[in-house]
Amino acid sequence: MPDLDLVVAGNVMYNGVHQYLVESANGGRDAWRKAITLVEDLRPRPIVTGHKNKELDDDADRAITETRRYLDAADEPLARHDDPLGFFHAMLDRFPDRLNPGALWSGAGALYR
Repeated sequence: MPDLDLVVAGNVMYNGVHQYLVESANGGRDAWRKAITLVEDLRPRPIVTGHKNKELDDDADRAITETRRYLDAADEPLARHDDPLGFFHAMLDRFPDRLNPGALWSGAGALYR
């Protein structure tokens, strides 16, 4: 909605929720990062994310930064751990306040198949 500087970002952006990484292997995280950049280039002020902690506001800069940071953070434990449980716990330790660890667990299982 250009007149409002608003972007409805759907599943490209998350806001205080563990990201669903099930489809992020084999270049999926890089494609996701490109989608984040496309949204960022629109320079939204508020952003409607696909998954949100209702206690958080809709600040676009924060949602963009934190969504990207989560994807970048996932790369390190993926390289360090040989199993989904190690990855799961590493991400929980890094992002303890995010909602829906079930999405993280699903992603961990998929990334190690």
